[in-house]
Amino acid sequence: MSDFVKDVRDEGPVEPEAHGVDLVEGDEPAVRILVRGELEETLQHDGRTWRITDETHDAGDAPAIRVFRPAD
Repeated sequence: MSDFVKDVRDEGPVEPEAHGVDLVEGDEPAVRILVRGELEETLQHDGRTWRITDETHDAGDAPAIRVFRPAD
């Protein structure tokens, strides 16, 4: 198993904040994606619109994963 390490020095570019998002539809397994920048009320993925909910999934020591469900 290999480790991925990203070295960003102080003079390096500032990257936008990233948020973990689970796209959940019915009883299907969630699709987890990473969204960089501000988290909007809706997002587009695979030609569909997804809307943020009040639900979250536990991410251990990291911030909670936000749950989005289909907007239609």
